[in-house]
Amino acid sequence: MSRIVIIGGGIIGRAAAYRLQKSGHAVTLAAIPDLQPASWGNAGHIATEQITPLAHFSTMRRALTERFPAGPVAIDWQRPATLLPWSLRFMRACLPDQTARGDAALGRLMRHALPAWERLVTDLGAPDLLDRHGVVKLWEGPRARDVQLAAQSADHGTARVMPLFEAEFSAIRDRIAVPLDAGLRYQGTAHVTDPRRVLDTLLEAFLHAGGRSIEAEALSLQRRDSVICVETTRGAQEADHVVLACGVRSAKLVPFLRVPLIAERGYHIQWAHGGNWALPNLIFENRALVVTRFGTQLRATSFVEFTSPDSLPDPRKWLWLEDQVRRLGLPVASPFTRWHGARPTLPDYLPAIGPSRTMPGLHVAYGHNHLGLTLAAITAEMLADSVAGRAPMRAFSPDRFGRPLFRKMRKQCS
Repeated sequence: MSRIVIIGGGIIGRAAAYRLQKSGHAVTLAAIPDLQPASWGNAGHIATEQITPLAHFSTMRRALTERFPAGPVAIDWQRPATLLPWSLRFMRACLPDQTARGDAALGRLMRHALPAWERLVTDLGAPDLLDRHGVVKLWEGPRARDVQLAAQSADHGTARVMPLFEAEFSAIRDRIAVPLDAGLRYQGTAHVTDPRRVLDTLLEAFLHAGGRSIEAEALSLQRRDSVICVETTRGAQEADHVVLACGVRSAKLVPFLRVPLIAERGYHIQWAHGGNWALPNLIFENRALVVTRFGTQLRATSFVEFTSPDSLPDPRKWLWLEDQVRRLGLPVASPFTRWHGARPTLPDYLPAIGPSRTMPGLHVAYGHNHLGLTLAAITAEMLADSVAGRAPMRAFSPDRFGRPLFRKMRKQCS
């Protein structure tokens, strides 16, 4: 049995804590409570169809042509020290040999995403946390049919794509106030039915299994003889293994690693639908807008905003979301609540999962970008393998971006 400290209390940190504790280890979860982490604030979608990393030159073109307010992309040009180094690495990741490796790696990983979630909710005794009814994507405009046909013939991994039955499409069009010209149903995907309950259930199950949780911020990591010392705001914690899973804050704890993370911020609004919503979860592709039902509530999410995690939110994004809700004619029976959160994104749009050679006993799980919820369950299983000495695929190695300059390494380790 190993002593393990997990740093980070989001969906990945909690899933890993539960999985490792159930594997027979003595696990301590160290995190400052966050009632609304990025995994809570997204669309709740288990996006098994998204098998291609966004590190492609086509993404770069879209980022330049679909900038807010004309599109969902926002780039904080006032922070060049954050943006420029990341952008240069992103462009390198877009080279053909790099994209081929990235596509293969993410496609392989995505095959395991939903089965891992099914195992997790079964182990938790809460299968109702996962809804497997899939999602409907909708298109507007004169090119909608062509785009639909292209989407239908594309590779979606384990997800199955099928045209909507006319009755189903008519039911959607009758409830939406803008003309809809095409739609597809994506089966083999899923969504969580209550993001807050998922987080709470994981923590409760972890504690019930004998895990330990402390409300503390990790300040530093240092290898001492055969153990890692985690200095926290509640004192030092010694461990045989440490799992670093604190999102965009991860980089500051491993200055001996190159961790080119950027905050890819998303926004949502949420409101009561008043019992007037019987449609499936919808993705309005032309608007880059996802509408998800969570019980009595609807949530609308959008935006890919590249910035620093400490920058102030942009209220115009919430106003845009509220305007879209009104334009679409969605039922609104309460005031809107607002959220924004920073998704940790690496330049190649692949997560870092597994052991680092720079510090024996250190395992990481960060950089999951918009797929954090989707990949949480399989990441937890991969971390259990990593602790057991079975390293994940090299494509996800935390060492793939190299190390800082030797002088920085020597200064840090002295």
